[in-house]
Amino acid sequence: MIDPSALIESLVTLLRDIPDLVAEMGGDPERIYAYHDQYPKRASLANAIHTMPAPGIMAVWQGTAPGTFGSVDVWKQQVTLYLRAQETFDGNPPTGYYRLHRLILKGVPTSAGVPMLNLTIHPSCYPMDPPPIQRQSDAEGLDYFEVPITFTEAGDD
Repeated sequence: MIDPSALIESLVTLLRDIPDLVAEMGGDPERIYAYHDQYPKRASLANAIHTMPAPGIMAVWQGTAPGTFGSVDVWKQQVTLYLRAQETFDGNPPTGYYRLHRLILKGVPTSAGVPMLNLTIHPSCYPMDPPPIQRQSDAEGLDYFEVPITFTEAGDD
């Protein structure tokens, strides 16, 4: 079983390497970041979501589950990307979240030359399963979107 923090850091690094995605973050790659649980400083994911910058993408490890790949027992790492799009002004097309989701799947990191959906994010994992995007609301009732991603481990490190 891999260290999920290494998977998260690799994912963040590759997302920051997609020029169009960074442009959606107002040109600031630091708005794409990892959330690592650190008691007691970072012990509330709900608070971290609520205080996310807009625009912003936060990568979070949700857990590990047993699974199968063909007829082999494997570990599946559950990661969620929390998204806040940049502010949309009157007259601008309402494409913020659609564009973020597309860039997460189809964006090509300059260092890799392969779309994220087909890219090996961590050497011990297969490429991500195609992820959905779904609406959520924070404590104040403000909407954001989340992209739950599953990475299947290749072997048992």
